[in-house]
Amino acid sequence: MVLGALPLHADDAEPPKVHKQGGSTYVSGGGDAAHRKAMFTVAPKYPIQLIFEVHGEVDGVKGVKVTLRDIKGDAILEAVSEGPYFYINPPAGGRYTIEAEINGEKQSMTKDLVGRRYLILEYKFAAS
Repeated sequence: MVLGALPLHADDAEPPKVHKQGGSTYVSGGGDAAHRKAMFTVAPKYPIQLIFEVHGEVDGVKGVKVTLRDIKGDAILEAVSEGPYFYINPPAGGRYTIEAEINGEKQSMTKDLVGRRYLILEYKFAAS
């Protein structure tokens, strides 16, 4: 048996796929324990970190439509989450409005991203 063909650990997951849109990059996922671990590993690279909950649970949450808007209100990123965690590395610091929508329920937050700060934003939905 070839050693390189063996998995490192049974719970290791592939790193999340990095998507690029405009000047931003983002990753999404965390649907199970291994994928959550992979997301937490890359988290320091993404200053905007979104967490989605439905009825107080993150398990099984996916399909949240995310829109990142700049200070002028222009959409600079539009994507659909692949899990309860969605991390964004925008093109620069500044004021952003982050909209999240699932099953017709929409929430919006406007926050300033300055310096080496991280924005960790929780969106709690009642929709099923």
